[in-house]
Amino acid sequence: MDLAANLKGVRKRIEAACERAGRSPETVELMAVTKTVPVETVCAAGELGLRLFGENRVQEAALKISSCPGNLRWHMIGHLQTNKCREAVRLFSMIQGVDSLRLANEIQHHAQTLSKTIPILIEVNVAVESSKFGYKPESLLNELEAINALPRLEIHGLMAIPPWTPEPENTRPYFRRLRELKSTCEQVLGAPLPVLSMGMSGDFEVAIEEGSTLIRIGTALFGPRAARSKPAKTDSDSIE
Repeated sequence: MDLAANLKGVRKRIEAACERAGRSPETVELMAVTKTVPVETVCAAGELGLRLFGENRVQEAALKISSCPGNLRWHMIGHLQTNKCREAVRLFSMIQGVDSLRLANEIQHHAQTLSKTIPILIEVNVAVESSKFGYKPESLLNELEAINALPRLEIHGLMAIPPWTPEPENTRPYFRRLRELKSTCEQVLGAPLPVLSMGMSGDFEVAIEEGSTLIRIGTALFGPRAARSKPAKTDSDSIE
């Protein structure tokens, strides 16, 4: 694996997608997804200039965060169980994937205990798939103001994972739907939501064209994970 070459290739693709969309590449943040990626590779990515990393398991993240340079930022991007909330609040600079008021209340409780304000993204199940976590769009609008009222949580935006497809263009309607939902949420809250987290290795260019501000990239940087027995279906996973 040539991490430097992979990173250069991803950045070129970001620039091209931004040019097509009439956007500046500076409006898109690249997150390196590091599930099963060893600490030394994470450190190498940091030396190449990457600063934002995503983990979907609290225990694995705790080991990496304690072993990596302190100037790296870490987001929780997988499904968070309520019994892991305290450690997640302690470790991460943002929790993506808040998918219920119950989870939001649990995060609020531990953030209050730790005297910490925690930015969050709300996960939306844009295709209403039974196999995925996330709010149905109408359910989010019913609970949005209750989440926003929690004093230790800051809603920064939305995230979603569309249905897996071998054709990236097929994801466009789902990305567009999330962007439109973000606009609706902004109207409800009367405030901007700056983050739209959507797009992974197989579809991030389409996501950028539809307004993504944060893409989650694993395979395109680090290559396929050895544990992947069915690579074609991994993009349905919340960690990329």
